[in-house]
Amino acid sequence: METLINMWDGGGYFMYPIAALLIGSSIVIVERMYSILFVYNFNGAQLMSKVQRFILDNNIDEAIKICNTKKNSALHKVFKSALMNADRPFEEVQDHVEVSTLSVVPKLQRRMPYLFTIANVATLVGLLGTIFGLIQTFEAVAEIEGAAKQQALSSGISLAMGTTAFGLVVAIPCMLSYGYLFNRINSMVDEIEHYSSELLLLLRTGKDYFDHFEASDEITTDQTPQKAG
Repeated sequence: METLINMWDGGGYFMYPIAALLIGSSIVIVERMYSILFVYNFNGAQLMSKVQRFILDNNIDEAIKICNTKKNSALHKVFKSALMNADRPFEEVQDHVEVSTLSVVPKLQRRMPYLFTIANVATLVGLLGTIFGLIQTFEAVAEIEGAAKQQALSSGISLAMGTTAFGLVVAIPCMLSYGYLFNRINSMVDEIEHYSSELLLLLRTGKDYFDHFEASDEITTDQTPQKAG
């Protein structure tokens, strides 16, 4: 603890912006982890299986209810936008899916650039603090003579390196979190595109089938021979 206190004191006022970056990055990491892993997260295969069953039964209302069970999920929102407009022409359904996808993807990517920026800034501020610390150390050592000069120089350099160390302590978790979340978000976006395409294909196939079935039924009814009076 004493070493950390001495390191903090040796780092001077450069430690405060790095500490502020640490607090800011911690808030962003916790918020993004919670949002990505719990709020917007989804099980695409499970949702597709449930919705598919109701679509094949021509029960769109029940499929919409499935989407309402998790309103904040990114994929549930995209599916709901398609199902709410399933009775419209297929091109319009595609447009609704595209608009819905464009609205949910930015929510997944929100505040992600902050982590990358904070990691770089923390490292640079730490290096800047070290440079200033070394300059002050060399200036102070220049006024000392004899054996005390070497001791003062080593002590001053050790303290000056504290800002770089602190900057890296902030930067490394930021970069690791950024890498994990970036890959997770890309995977979610790929799943949204994949399963929304499957849903559109299913809706189009089902719509063509039921339209053909209804048309065939009307033809059969019209061609039923009338009984003689």
